[in-house]
Amino acid sequence: MGFRSRRLARPEVTVANYEAVYDFFGPGRRRDGFTYPLLRLIDAIYRPRVRISAETVAELRRLHRAGVGVLVAVNHPSTQDPLVLAATLFDKRIRFLSTGTGLTKDPLFRGPLRPLFEYTGTIPVFRAKNHLGTDSEIYEAAAARLIDVCVDRLVGGGVVLTFVEGTNSSADDLRILRLSSVKKGVGLMVAGARTANAPVAVLPVGLVYHGREHNSLPARRAVAAAGPVITWDSGPVPTVDEVRVAVRDGIDAALTVAWG
Repeated sequence: MGFRSRRLARPEVTVANYEAVYDFFGPGRRRDGFTYPLLRLIDAIYRPRVRISAETVAELRRLHRAGVGVLVAVNHPSTQDPLVLAATLFDKRIRFLSTGTGLTKDPLFRGPLRPLFEYTGTIPVFRAKNHLGTDSEIYEAAAARLIDVCVDRLVGGGVVLTFVEGTNSSADDLRILRLSSVKKGVGLMVAGARTANAPVAVLPVGLVYHGREHNSLPARRAVAAAGPVITWDSGPVPTVDEVRVAVRDGIDAALTVAWG
């Protein structure tokens, strides 16, 4: 009876129903028995070359042991990036990051693929371009609630995964990421965690596909590089734009390594 009640409580994933959606997904719906076999399969298929320094690995492990939330901030050159990122974080040196909460567009939660995203702990994002004509107050309230969910994860020492552009990269952002392409969400998450007086770190990651810039199936020569960890643990709460600049610079440094 209890299991049936939980199934009945699963909300319809629509922007108008955002409160029920984030009440449901906010605590996390991940099932490790489903997620880890899937990650092993994804890793076997994609096998990106992961370039990350020993110093960065050591710092990430230190932060993780200290209970500091980590925001993995990534560029988005391909539709395959979520899978390549999943394989990247399954690298044994940083596998603890694979427990992170991913964010993806809400249409993927309506249909037969919903369990794939739900059981891996992914949370739907209501993007304005997918909801043209929606009352702006509803969309803005949904976006604010999503930020709150992510901030709660970071304050609690969790990991959040975000593609900072919010959509696939333009041709102008494949080698050097423009500041205008970094959306404010990453800044709101960091500022929110610091407002709650919690330390927070960002791991910038650059994804590239050598020999094919706008990649399509099958993936070829994927490289993921990590920039230096950026940490906010004291001082004034950073502004959204200060975070955006720091994250853009970190991803640019990672892209330089990935293309090298």
